[in-house]
Amino acid sequence: MSKNGVWQLKKLVINYCEFSGSSKYVRNILGSSIKQFKELNPQIQVEESVVRGGHPSLLATYESGVTKFVPLRGREEDKVVKHMENLRDTSGERPRKFGDRYVKKTESIQGLWNPFINFKSAESTSN
Repeated sequence: MSKNGVWQLKKLVINYCEFSGSSKYVRNILGSSIKQFKELNPQIQVEESVVRGGHPSLLATYESGVTKFVPLRGREEDKVVKHMENLRDTSGERPRKFGDRYVKKTESIQGLWNPFINFKSAESTSN
């Protein structure tokens, strides 16, 4: 994701093991999909790191200094690429919570007003 034309993801580190079974999908795409991801995204510094005996993971560093860690244990090839694209497309900030959909000054005990409510007057009920 870019803000004001500046890409937020600066560095992406792919950790994997050369021998473990949980890293086999990451090893399968090192020469193809990850190489293609690097070529399509030259603004991101992509590194591959061998961690012996460890499970595969992604470590993303953003412009703001925020880091995100995504475990890839047992994830298939297409899921690994989806995680990489998701990290590229996010800003690194926490999601913000916006206020209520309705603008009101005071809370109502009776609930929200609806213009389609039909009130029966006292005259019509007494007749």
